[in-house]
Amino acid sequence: MHAIELKNPAAFGDEFLRLTLLQGFQSLTKRDLELLIFVLLERDGAIERSASNAAVALQLRVTPAKVKGLRRDGYARWRALVPEEGDNALQRIVAAALTEANLRACIKHVTERSRKEGFLAIRIEHPDDAQRFEQAILDVGAIPVYERNREVVAVRFDTLLTIAERWNYLQPDPKAISDALKKLAPTSEEVADLLKKDISQLRWDDARRALNSLGAKAISSTAEGGLKGLLKLVFPFIPG
Repeated sequence: MHAIELKNPAAFGDEFLRLTLLQGFQSLTKRDLELLIFVLLERDGAIERSASNAAVALQLRVTPAKVKGLRRDGYARWRALVPEEGDNALQRIVAAALTEANLRACIKHVTERSRKEGFLAIRIEHPDDAQRFEQAILDVGAIPVYERNREVVAVRFDTLLTIAERWNYLQPDPKAISDALKKLAPTSEEVADLLKKDISQLRWDDARRALNSLGAKAISSTAEGGLKGLLKLVFPFIPG
């Protein structure tokens, strides 16, 4: 268990005092104060936003359900204290969610049939981050799918690809994607088909189709190594 230690105690104290006095001394309820303290702890970084509810529960000596409630209600009440551009937020959320360890832990939360259909299980415990990610899925015309756990959303690889294009994480460069796929899957049928095309006539739709097909196959076979490379191609900021 890691003890909570403020990274910027002065800023934390100043903001807490400012907000409690701004609202009127003693006008905030006990719940308001709990939520304010929690959100300020996450904003400071003393509590990691990407940490699991269970890990934060150990820090605070409460239950994971309590942490989930603090995160949900805290951001509903004090959302303005953590301003973040939508693009930056989504990049942070995706980078944390698509780690090898996270994806490996989520495999059991989707059925084999869903995996064969190209659905990847992505777990996002923070309610505010989960809501942002769900909205990104809706923004590209897809629908969030849940199976065994409401904290795990099943997303098709082509939906992730569309999200990456929509937010300009993946540049539509057919030659660059083709070259990358040759390194990742040199013996695949998809790459062989790309190689048959004249480079001057290669279109983004061709490269996109090959990338999507390889992604769906990697999810279906649970080939973590291949999937990691494809995801990093789609979202270049993913660590590792």
